[in-house]
Amino acid sequence: MKMFPKAKPPSPGADEGWAVLGSLMSGLLLFGGLGWLLDQWWDIRVMAPVGAVLGMALGIYGVVMRHAQRAEVTPQTSELTSSARAKADAARALREAKTVNRRKAMVPTRSTDRVDPAVGTRRETVA
Repeated sequence: MKMFPKAKPPSPGADEGWAVLGSLMSGLLLFGGLGWLLDQWWDIRVMAPVGAVLGMALGIYGVVMRHAQRAEVTPQTSELTSSARAKADAARALREAKTVNRRKAMVPTRSTDRVDPAVGTRRETVA
């Protein structure tokens, strides 16, 4: 029986990368093609390069606008998956515990709370 290797799942950013490439290529081909058609119609040789450059510029603009909008949005706890939500909750609990510990460390001790060094900190119980 022949065993085939298991295919690795694509990386999470692969879809986004293909979308960017598709936007850039479609702008180049669409506006370059329109420029070529205008070149054929008007019998000049300037519009194809102008259309290609304009198409790339508009493609870059579209990619930046699409992905800049996504970067500004910060995920809220309700939008996260259960494992990410658990990690966020654990991180929040750790920050709160650290804050409490820092506040406890900053509180000055009273003279009645101090332990006499000669006595020590152990308490012996008599049975």
